[in-house]
Amino acid sequence: MQLHRDKSLNYGFVILSPDRDIGRIKTTINSIKRNDDINASCVVACSQDTTAEEMKEIKEICSECHRGKNTITSLINKGMLKGHKEWNVIIIEGTVVRRGVMQKYARFVENEKDILFPIVMDYDREGNVVNTHANFIDSSINGLMMHQGTFKSIGAFGDNPLEIERLLWATEAMEKGCRFKAILGTKLI
Repeated sequence: MQLHRDKSLNYGFVILSPDRDIGRIKTTINSIKRNDDINASCVVACSQDTTAEEMKEIKEICSECHRGKNTITSLINKGMLKGHKEWNVIIIEGTVVRRGVMQKYARFVENEKDILFPIVMDYDREGNVVNTHANFIDSSINGLMMHQGTFKSIGAFGDNPLEIERLLWATEAMEKGCRFKAILGTKLI
């Protein structure tokens, strides 16, 4: 197994913006530029009902802004199709990307058929872990990383509810030889 340790990935960020919250979009883009890479490409995918005025305001922050439909899956589809030509990290508006997140992902990339996603834990009031989301179907979309070529070969997500669509899409991905990798400590908040 040859892990991708000695060279950097070519990547970009797909920011899903279902609420079109300008402040949250700005927070996310600023955190990417400050803590990750000043030259990292960013694409914002916003909902179909985004007004021309809102689009103009978003484009002042991020020049690449595209409308999807009104579902999360449509925003993922639009963002992945318009995103970086190689690796894309999908994040939700308002997410803060901390320093070193791409180095963390790069350690586990073997080839472009790898699909990486963060392990997310739920805690109780005392800080004890009560639930771990470590499989693709119930994991967070926030922090999902895949290669654009792989996404295109698998195909777009449909318009079913997100949980059902992820199951259908993951089945298709596995049939095409993709490997799902759960990553702990992705530093997304």
